[in-house]
Amino acid sequence: MQIVIDRADFRRLSPATQRELLEALTGRAAEAAPKKAEAKGLRWRVPYELSAELAQRLVAKLGEKQIALLRLFARKDGRVGMKEIQKLTGAADLREMSELQQDITRRLRHLIDDPEKKAALIHWDFDATKWDEGQTQIVDGVYYVSPGTAKALAGVLGNGKKRK
Repeated sequence: MQIVIDRADFRRLSPATQRELLEALTGRAAEAAPKKAEAKGLRWRVPYELSAELAQRLVAKLGEKQIALLRLFARKDGRVGMKEIQKLTGAADLREMSELQQDITRRLRHLIDDPEKKAALIHWDFDATKWDEGQTQIVDGVYYVSPGTAKALAGVLGNGKKRK
C-alpha cells in the first residue's frame, strides 16, 4: 500500500494530526511543539509585530504564494501598493490578496496566544486609499506590516535589495 500526501495537503492537517502521522510513519516520537508566543497588548487595527524567531516559524508554515507576498513586504520596508500586489498575484481584483491575507493571519493565530482573534499581520492604510472620480471604486492603496515585522521578514526571507 502507498499513501501520498502532498505538502499543501499535509499543512492543512491539524498540528496534532501531523505529529501523529509522523510518529506512525517514522516509528519515533515527534519533537515537542514549540510553545506559543505570548500575544500581550494585541489591539484592533494595529499590525502584529513578528520577532525574528516567530517570523521563521510563520514562514515555515506558509505556501509559496504567501511567502512571495511576505518577501515583497520585506523588500519594500513593510509598505506595498495594491497594484504591486495585483502584479504579484496576477489577479485583476483584490480577492486573491484577501485570501492570502487570511491564510497568513490564520497561521499567525495558530502560533500565538490570541483567543480574541485580534492579531493580523497585514493591514490596509486607509489614509493612502485612492478612489476613482466618482468615489465608488478603489483604484490604488497601500497594505502594510509593522516596521519590526518587515525587518524580521527581511532577516528570514532576504529583502532582495542590492547592497552598495
